[in-house]
Amino acid sequence: MRGRFARTAISGLLWALWCLSALAGGMSSPQINYILHCQGCHLMDGSGTPGKVPALKRAMGRFLHVPGGREYLIQVPGTSQSALTDAEVAAVLNWILENFSREELPVDFVPYSTGEVSRIRRQPLANVSAVRAGLVAEISALGVRAALD
Repeated sequence: MRGRFARTAISGLLWALWCLSALAGGMSSPQINYILHCQGCHLMDGSGTPGKVPALKRAMGRFLHVPGGREYLIQVPGTSQSALTDAEVAAVLNWILENFSREELPVDFVPYSTGEVSRIRRQPLANVSAVRAGLVAEISALGVRAALD
């Protein structure tokens, strides 16, 4: 029992040291928040799992081309229900867009703000799949390549 506790404590300490060294080594706080809160499902490179977890890579920025898409990215359960603060959510969304979907961003892209996240996050989606399907259809109708599985 004591050996198991010691291993758990050491693992926790090593994880904390890794996070601190990552910050010192240039990893940004939004990147660490992505690793801790998003990577488990969306994977390290944002590729997701086809048919199960949507890709962020080369896809997320496409939602910003249609009405409601910007709000959708804040309202999906993984974002709206995360333990992150509104400021941290805004920073993570902006980091994801810049690092995984830069080429898909509209030319007039405005980064998410804390106030915007705070306002929209409190309005949960009743049917995430239906909203997503509608947005994907709109994106496709615009002729924006839909790699949005």
